[in-house]
Amino acid sequence: MSTARGPRDRRTSRAGSRPTGPARRTSARPGGRSATATPAVGQRPTPVHVRRLLTLGVLLVVMALVVAPALSGYLRQRADIGALHQEIATEKEEIAALEQELARWRDEDYVEQQARERLRFVKEGETAFTVIDDTGSDYTETLPGMAPVSDDVIADSPWYGQVWESVTIANEGLPETTEP
Repeated sequence: MSTARGPRDRRTSRAGSRPTGPARRTSARPGGRSATATPAVGQRPTPVHVRRLLTLGVLLVVMALVVAPALSGYLRQRADIGALHQEIATEKEEIAALEQELARWRDEDYVEQQARERLRFVKEGETAFTVIDDTGSDYTETLPGMAPVSDDVIADSPWYGQVWESVTIANEGLPETTEP
């Protein structure tokens, strides 16, 4: 009966019988350590698939540590770009509203209406009336959002103080209207 023997079997057959003790290879390394690690007495050798799994886990952790800063920077930049796109859209809407208001101010009727409402202008030949109530003080209806001047400010200050006070509060609190 003949059996096919591989290279390993030929080595053992030359000696004539199988070795009875543990096989040790001598190493060409300095220090005289063997090439294959022999486990200590009572320990089993670690299976190859466990070592590979541990190596894979370590590699994944190292890759995560390398990729995490770049990924967080990328995500932060994408969020910034999204916010900037939103800001651009808002600015475009504001520009469109301002262009509409500018178009209204080009209309002569709108300018006249605003001069009458805001500045109480009258055309030449028209008569403007100021209604005085029973207390004897000027009675003018304030526009919505217009800051009223109190009577004590008017009474206690000289004429130039009254003028300066009217200058400082002239446009205070007026809402910006976009309606015609």
